[in-house]
This record gives sequence, C-alpha cells and structure tokens, in this order.
Amino acid sequence: MKATLDPAISPAAGGAAPDWLPGLMPPGYQTRFAEIQRLTAELQGMDRMGRLLWQGGPSLQELVKEVLGALKFETELTPGATPQLIVRLDSKRRLLMEVISGETAIEKRHPELAAAFQILHQTAGDQDRVVLVASPHRHLAPASRPDPLTPEALAFVTRMGVNVVTTATLFSLWNLSMQDQARGRTFIERLHAQDGGVFRLPATP
Repeated sequence: MKATLDPAISPAAGGAAPDWLPGLMPPGYQTRFAEIQRLTAELQGMDRMGRLLWQGGPSLQELVKEVLGALKFETELTPGATPQLIVRLDSKRRLLMEVISGETAIEKRHPELAAAFQILHQTAGDQDRVVLVASPHRHLAPASRPDPLTPEALAFVTRMGVNVVTTATLFSLWNLSMQDQARGRTFIERLHAQDGGVFRLPATP
C-alpha cells in the first residue's frame, strides 16, 4: 500500500510538516525550502514596516523605533514618558521624539506641542533635537495627504527649533535604507541638524 502524508500535518492543510519529511524529499528541496522561508520572513518584515503609513498608538511608537534601529542607531522606547523615544546619534547628540497619531493636521493647541515645549526646557541638552513624528490623514494615500501641521502650528514649532517628520517620510527613508543604509543614516543626521520645521526628503529625479 502506498504511503501518503496525513492531511492533518500537511503544509497544504495548514499544519506543520514532520521533522523527518525534508530528508525524504528530492535533491534541492531543502535549499528551495530555506529560500522560501527567507523570502517569507523578508516579506513579513516589509509588510510590518508598511504599517508606518496607517498604524497609530503604541504600535506606531514601536515601528518608529524599528526604523531607526534598522539604521543602526541606539534607540530607547520609554512608554508613558516624555519623550517617548530617545535616539542616540553618538555620545553627545540625541533625537528626543514624540509620536503623534491622528486623523487631521496638528493644530497649535495640540497637547503634543506642549509636550515638545516641556522636553525642550526639562530634558533636552544643547546638542539634542526634539522631533515630533506625525501621522495625520492616515486614511489617505501618502501622495494625497495635505500638510501635517496648520500654518499656526508650523510657525510655533519652527520658532522653538522643533522638527516634524511624517511617518510617510520615515517609510520612504526606510525604503531607501534597504538599498543604501549609509545614505539613510545621512538623512537622520540632517534631521538632527535642521533647526525647526517639517523635515522632507529631497525629491528624486
């Protein structure tokens, strides 16, 4: 009688294959299987980073941390504290980040702008930069999203020397870093160097 693989443990049925199965497969099976696993893990990681464009809340803070960690910066997430995320560029320079989730443009009276003011006066050192990570208009495709701040709010953060970066910009930066990590790190350096306002990546030809 010909042996058959029990459907209950068949990969096609959604179960895990037994440990001895690869040893019975034709030559090249294990190599192909390992490659499929590698590609699947890569796709899952890419899908996760895509959540930057629409995710909110604590999950978004984790994603921002992952992007900067992927660029080999030392990062520290401090849930419930202000700032929420600390990124160390070197022994002296830091990015002090607050992540803002919302559906509309940030207004001057938004509580996170008050938090940025608090960070400036209570936490930031001379070589630190306060950065607001904004994800407004999350229901729209990135190309269709309007400005992340109202004109009054933009003028306010610019006077304070606070930078604003959208999650769409961070997603583009992550996408770039997948091909050129050194260039991605350069843009984080530019984010730190900018003295207030919305940070944007240069347009590509």
